[in-house]
Amino acid sequence: MIAAWWAVFRKESIDAVRDRRTLLTMLFTGIAIGPIALLMMVNYVAGIEEKNAAREVLVDGLERAPQLANYFARNTITPKPAPPDYAAKIAKGSLQDAVIVVPNNFGERFERGLTIDVPLVFDDSRNASLTSIRLAEAALRGFSREVGVLRAIDRGLGPQLLQAINVERVNSATRKQSAASLLLLIPMFGMIGALIGSLGVALDTTAGERERGSLEPLLMNPVSLPALVVGKWSMVALFGSSVVLMIFAGFAVATRFVASDELAALFAFGLPEYLRFAAVAVPFAAMIGAVLMLIATFGRTYKEAQTYCSYVGLVVNFVPLLTLFITLDESPWQRFVPALSQQLVMARILRGEPIGALDYLVPLGVALVITAACLAALARLLKRESIVFGR
Repeated sequence: MIAAWWAVFRKESIDAVRDRRTLLTMLFTGIAIGPIALLMMVNYVAGIEEKNAAREVLVDGLERAPQLANYFARNTITPKPAPPDYAAKIAKGSLQDAVIVVPNNFGERFERGLTIDVPLVFDDSRNASLTSIRLAEAALRGFSREVGVLRAIDRGLGPQLLQAINVERVNSATRKQSAASLLLLIPMFGMIGALIGSLGVALDTTAGERERGSLEPLLMNPVSLPALVVGKWSMVALFGSSVVLMIFAGFAVATRFVASDELAALFAFGLPEYLRFAAVAVPFAAMIGAVLMLIATFGRTYKEAQTYCSYVGLVVNFVPLLTLFITLDESPWQRFVPALSQQLVMARILRGEPIGALDYLVPLGVALVITAACLAALARLLKRESIVFGR
């Protein structure tokens, strides 16, 4: 049994390695796409943090509002003159900052204690503008609140009349938990990588051989069907798991190149996290390989099998996105749902939350049961003449 399995495994591995397009796709997916996406997103966030730290606002006509300029100076806000034609530049997207426009009657209405309409020009359809918009709005609200308090005191009123509630922000999330939201790309790409790494070789070793007519002579060899199926699946599982491990390794390297030192200190994805992710994702990749092989066997051609397997891809791609937009309370049933259980466990690892033994063992058991069921069904299918000879 072991000798037969090894012979089939070697044969399938050699055939898969000869397909350079599949290998290049796996390597590019595993090494490049995910880490590049993470670095782009993290450096984008770092740029926002730098922008917040700079506390710069663009103002048109600040000389007409010395009181506002004084407020900026006392609150470490740096006003910058707005460029010419700022409205047109904002509309075109060449200027991605909000502009505070001081009206000509600012001084007059301020002295009379009247409400002043201060336009804030921006384009909130561009994500790069949101930080500047929030800073400008917060600065104007702060100035308005301060002026209101001073006017109330001048009229003999207590400033408490203008602020019935004082909100005290108490954030229960740790800094690591807050940073984990940026690292959710890692489990997401890991799940997708399990699919991409297994798909090409699973299709080729089932529907591909059926289409080429090489399945019949392979079955004529003195190898039992269980050994044949397990040998083919072992190769598919190896490729899928390798892509997943390469993706995690790529992310581990990418987190070392984060531009912001503060963010880099929060992104703890080293060897302990890597091994825990592998313990969750590798069984899932092996299971996905078995599922794809079973589905692809029904395809009479490579393209037909690819169509059937695309539905599995939709599910695997959809589940990680589901967890981003829907908050799921922890429940025991989640451990029994493939893809969902792995996604939630990896997210908890990133957040630094405690993980119990059942969080690893239940998804592992489910993956083993599904894998065994798919391989047993595949062995039965290969006994059918309609599967072996049907084209």
